[in-house]
Amino acid sequence: MKKILYYIPLLLFICSCEDVIDLELESSKPRLVIDAQFSVYTTETPVRTNGLIKLSLTTDFFSTEQSPVTNATVSITDLNSGTVYPFTSNGTAGYYQSLTTTFTPEFNTRYKLDINYDNEDYTSETTLIPTVPIDNVEQGDGILFDEDDTELIVSFTDNVNRDDFYIFDLDFGEFLTTSDEFFQGETFKFSYYYDDLSSGKEVVVKINGADEQFFNYMDLILAQSGESPGGPFQPSPSTIRGNIINSTNADNYALGYFRISETYEYTITIN
Repeated sequence: MKKILYYIPLLLFICSCEDVIDLELESSKPRLVIDAQFSVYTTETPVRTNGLIKLSLTTDFFSTEQSPVTNATVSITDLNSGTVYPFTSNGTAGYYQSLTTTFTPEFNTRYKLDINYDNEDYTSETTLIPTVPIDNVEQGDGILFDEDDTELIVSFTDNVNRDDFYIFDLDFGEFLTTSDEFFQGETFKFSYYYDDLSSGKEVVVKINGADEQFFNYMDLILAQSGESPGGPFQPSPSTIRGNIINSTNADNYALGYFRISETYEYTITIN
């Protein structure tokens, strides 16, 4: 009889944990999300520009469906020459590319993004931001958490004549931000650890030029997208505003960013 009494409280506890909690979350008006990011490989012949413009709408918190925008008018204007580059659908819903003319950004030129959606105009301006090449990427033998970690050691030399901000694309959706505040004009080396790389896997490391505004924007994005303590009851992430404005209705602002970066990349095969 005593054994039965011991098991009853445990059974009641398990059953009570099976109650379904319905969360009623307030649905907000969808906002336009603009991802307009371009990487320019200036030392290649011919100069290569990678990038497109992705348009979508924000969705409810628990929604797993994307909401691409397919009926927008999109263009980029070279404000120095007045040349207009129209961007049209590339066949994938929500993706716009310059298909009729080659968009090749140049230094010392200001570019304006224009998007008309739902009878409202969204605009932003930027320039091609320079960076420096990657000196070397090599595989190290360091360990961060366990023996399955793979260490890559990245080195580059900062330009002594300007204040630089860097956005590293470390492949597989991994990013890192840094500035030359403490190593201006010097060679800087850092380690990055991957937890699931097999032998023969190629890793492409990219260094992108950034201005201070985009650097701060990416810092906030990475901080909010990273894991933090608190579990499901941690504070909700705040809305991060980019450099795009709604010139028709300022209250109906868009999310996202328009940037053009000089980019260098380095490919290494894991041993």
